[in-house]
Amino acid sequence: MAEFIVGNPLRKWARNHRLLREVLWRLDFVLVWVITKLARMLPIDTASRFGERLGRWIGPRLANKTSIYRNNLAIAFPELSDSELDALVVRAWGSSGRVMAEYPHLATILAEDERLQIDIREPIETYQNPNSPCVIVTAHQSNWEVVCSAMAKLNIPNASLYSPPTNPLLDRMLLDSRSALNCELLPAENSARLLMRALKQGRTVAMVMDRRVDEGRPVTFFGHDKSSTIMPAKLALKFNCALVPVQVERLRDARYRVTFHAPIEPSDTSADETTQAIDMIQQVHHQFEHWIQQQPQDWFCSKRLWPKDTLAKNEGGGHDADTDSYAA
Repeated sequence: MAEFIVGNPLRKWARNHRLLREVLWRLDFVLVWVITKLARMLPIDTASRFGERLGRWIGPRLANKTSIYRNNLAIAFPELSDSELDALVVRAWGSSGRVMAEYPHLATILAEDERLQIDIREPIETYQNPNSPCVIVTAHQSNWEVVCSAMAKLNIPNASLYSPPTNPLLDRMLLDSRSALNCELLPAENSARLLMRALKQGRTVAMVMDRRVDEGRPVTFFGHDKSSTIMPAKLALKFNCALVPVQVERLRDARYRVTFHAPIEPSDTSADETTQAIDMIQQVHHQFEHWIQQQPQDWFCSKRLWPKDTLAKNEGGGHDADTDSYAA
């Protein structure tokens, strides 16, 4: 979600002026509240389609975020022409709008069996014994929130990382919608201790991890190094549990397939823990690439992923002022 929606052109001033920042937060809250209120009044599939149209209309008007989207997609899909890239960005904004409009209906997605297909590619102990935890990783694709819904259907108790929006009013609104996910939500900042505690208590931990993490390690993503967290793999190694990539695919409107892929294993078990962890996260990112290539319009890549010089060298890349890190 954009740092500021209504006041996006004023974002630099707002960061340094508390009164202006709070005014813009309230304006954004009112806008999102009205949209989610309308979405809640609609049947779930109609709400999803409404969100797509709204995303296609509002998103491209957020110039900074649109530039980030375009640069990320240009690097991931260098074969696309400018017109194809522009069309893909609009479709991606539409998919983002669907996600927002589906927040008020997360309980419905969990309750109605036909809305969530679950595909388990390789059984692990967690699926038979939910108190034997694993580490779940996924990407910002389709509606990543429904991974928790799938775990709820499998009766897997879990603690999932989330990155709170800058606007505390929107954070409270989203937390209210996310209460339907039946999981414990942990703020991403300084999360290692909380995740270890959850695993010790027998709860599976889950995180979305395709974003850039400034303090992370370089892994190759679409042919370029991206600074990425290796914490999920380190946790899996430390607690001797499976590292499971989970893919979310939108089938039609608010209907999804959630695929629990085979666990990731280190290529060289004789290597030190950090080397094994980097290798495992590299394997995860290769899977992310494959998923994104299948449904590029459903990839929510609203944060800068690669170093700025990578974007500058990419044809059509523009300047990106976004420097936020993502700790999940």
